[in-house]
Amino acid sequence: MRKLLFISFFLLSCLTSQAQHEYTIEGHVEGVKDGTLVSLFLLDGNVGSTVATDSIRNGNFFFKRNAGESGLDKLSLMCTRNADFPSMSLSIYATPNAKIKVTGTNTLIYTWKVDSPVKEQQEYNKFINVSRDLWDEYQRLSIEARKMRSAPEADRKAIREKEDSISVIISSRELKLMQELPVSSVWIEKLHRLSLSAKYNPKFSYKEETLALYNRLNEEQKASNLGQEITVNLFPPTIVKEGDDLADTDLFDLDGNIHHLADFKGKYILLDFWSSGCGPCVMALPEMKEIQEQYKERLTIVSLSSDTQSRWKAASAQHEMTWQNLSDLKQTAGLYAKYGVRGIPNYVLISPEGKIIKMWSGYGKGSLKLKMRRYLDASKHEMSIIQQGNTKLVNYPIIESTNTDILEIKQVELADTATIIHFRAYYIPKYWIQVSPNAKLMDEKGTTYTLKSADGITPGEHFFLPESGEAEFSLTFEPLSPQVKSFNFTEGPAKNDWQINGVRINK
Repeated sequence: MRKLLFISFFLLSCLTSQAQHEYTIEGHVEGVKDGTLVSLFLLDGNVGSTVATDSIRNGNFFFKRNAGESGLDKLSLMCTRNADFPSMSLSIYATPNAKIKVTGTNTLIYTWKVDSPVKEQQEYNKFINVSRDLWDEYQRLSIEARKMRSAPEADRKAIREKEDSISVIISSRELKLMQELPVSSVWIEKLHRLSLSAKYNPKFSYKEETLALYNRLNEEQKASNLGQEITVNLFPPTIVKEGDDLADTDLFDLDGNIHHLADFKGKYILLDFWSSGCGPCVMALPEMKEIQEQYKERLTIVSLSSDTQSRWKAASAQHEMTWQNLSDLKQTAGLYAKYGVRGIPNYVLISPEGKIIKMWSGYGKGSLKLKMRRYLDASKHEMSIIQQGNTKLVNYPIIESTNTDILEIKQVELADTATIIHFRAYYIPKYWIQVSPNAKLMDEKGTTYTLKSADGITPGEHFFLPESGEAEFSLTFEPLSPQVKSFNFTEGPAKNDWQINGVRINK
């Protein structure tokens, strides 16, 4: 009997304890279609994970959750994949026992009102209220932008410029409010937003005022993850670029052991900047496993997570990573900043000597394999010159620079009647490339040589790569003058026009 009473008391205590950690979010909104899906995300550093969903019925939705170990959950409420909503979310702070009410009269979710006893929410609401009119206009522009994804670039650019202008005015209002408020966690989050504006918004003109606010942080606050991100936004480190030596720092594995990128010199190094909340990053993991095995004698892959330490460890347990899986534990304030990473997945290929060969962003199926074939296999080729009668053949000529890794010049054929360039193209299987009919060569003196014909490709038309992702074609130009030692291949002056500069035809 005593044992049964003890068990009953224990279970009752557990249930009571659980109830004491619960908080509720009750929403009532107007002007929103019934059936609209509402998702609740729990934020951890720069990543959010879905923790609950509900559908709006008669304007109502409801969530009940247990607070996390910290006692303060930072949440994000979103209506995803809905063109009636802006690409924004509602910020909610929750603590145990909090009863939170959300109300709104339209789809401008960022400014839905949050009635809450949580002090962080009350402080956050002050920032919303000081610029509510501007945030509403900003959201309307965001909705318009979502519906104009196929519109001309000039129209979309005009909307972005309006958004930037509104953002600057919002920043000025928040700056004034921050000057009046004491430093707090919400205050630091707002300082982080200002630091991003100072870094990326060309119309931002309040850097000095932002620096004055930054100087109010104590050393402990500056040393926090968010504080370090603010620091590198306001005082950007020197960013390495292609041709530079690798940037290095202390890197930790899952057991806490320290490593350095320099430890892996002697092989090619592929840096993979990733996060568990990045879909393409996770999609790329199986392909990385394949290339790690294929090039294991010549290549070391190093994945660098921007997640918090707890999230990184949880993600690593979920995904099998048979290569170096490290973190500097600074999220985006460490190596991410030094390598200028602005979007992930981001990749950096480093030579066995520690020189940066190539930096790029984004992932598509097969793209990593193509990159490795393009750079690791192509590195086996050396420039050579063969004279065949009156024709000079330059195999794998050295080039000074290029804005594309799709094209490789396999051979330059120099004759009295023509200059023929044999290309090898590397791209995603079954995707298309296109050569401009305006392509030309230009020598050191600025003399141009026009395109006469093509073999294996039709200039101006889409050329689809085969399943291998590799193809060869040639372009025939007017003959180069005998005195020419190098030339440029160019399609034109536009940003996306292919440029291969300083193609050497003499050793």
